Amino acid sequence: MDPQNIANTLNALSKLEAAAAVVSPSGWAGLAEAAERAASEMNEQHISNTLYALGVLPAASAELSPSARKEREAAAEREAPNMTSEGRKMTLRGCAKLNLRIPSAFLE
Repeated sequence: MDPQNIANTLNALSKLEAAAAVVSPSGWAGLAEAAERAASEMNEQHISNTLYALGVLPAASAELSPSARKEREAAAEREAPNMTSEGRKMTLRGCAKLNLRIPSAFLE
């Protein structure tokens, strides 16, 4: 999956509770792995959508490895200056829910 498909899939599942409820543990693990592999290629919208979705999908966030969490922080830090106000809001919420470091550009 490419970064946009990963972000869109997680974002859709975060809004469709019935669909998220039928995703198997191996399905969540596969999405988490795909998101980790694609983190360096994600743009600001992909990052904000992914962080928000992971923040509201406990089954998905439970599958994030420590290295995946660090990748999310690095990607958010890299793309923070390019984010819209909506993207910043989604990123802040996701970081708070996932206990990730807030991008320094948000603190300036």
